[in-house]
Amino acid sequence: MRGPERKAQLLDVARKVFGAKGFHGVSMEDVAREAGVTKPILYDHFSSKEALYLALLDADAQTLEGRIREALAAPTGNRERIRASFQAYFDFVDEHAEGFRLMMQETVGTDDLSRSHVGAVRDRIMGEVSDLIVRESQGHLDRDQADTVALGLVGMVETAARRDPGGPKESRRRTVDTLVRLAWRGITALTL
Repeated sequence: MRGPERKAQLLDVARKVFGAKGFHGVSMEDVAREAGVTKPILYDHFSSKEALYLALLDADAQTLEGRIREALAAPTGNRERIRASFQAYFDFVDEHAEGFRLMMQETVGTDDLSRSHVGAVRDRIMGEVSDLIVRESQGHLDRDQADTVALGLVGMVETAARRDPGGPKESRRRTVDTLVRLAWRGITALTL
């Protein structure tokens, strides 16, 4: 297996192992054994357990950010952008349960570097949402107000997505629909 393919395989295995046992419950030996490689091969790609974990957080963060960015940039109306971005978040949670758990739950109790990685992702997403709100409110909301709305929207979706991850698709879709109606009515009322 070539380097990039091996690295991707190791990240996939590490996601499952860290997702099941948490950062502190996993050793490099655990990941190597689960991947079917030796520890030296694992160390060829990642200098430490922390480096592996941060690479995993970065990979999942890039996936989530890419999906949200794509949804926010869609050439559709604002209500559909809201729906698409909320759905993108829920889809990430449902399709990458271990990655989501690592990003949002596991990092609460780990070191500052992990928390700062996740915080930076959240800040970038909130910044993009805030930019969109400022632009689309056409002067009705200033940056500070848009930042507050973005914080509320991201927090609302993040919290709701944690409930029953991977649950029945119809139930998850109804949750997204409810959040979209709430957000749309709230945002449009702020801009009148």
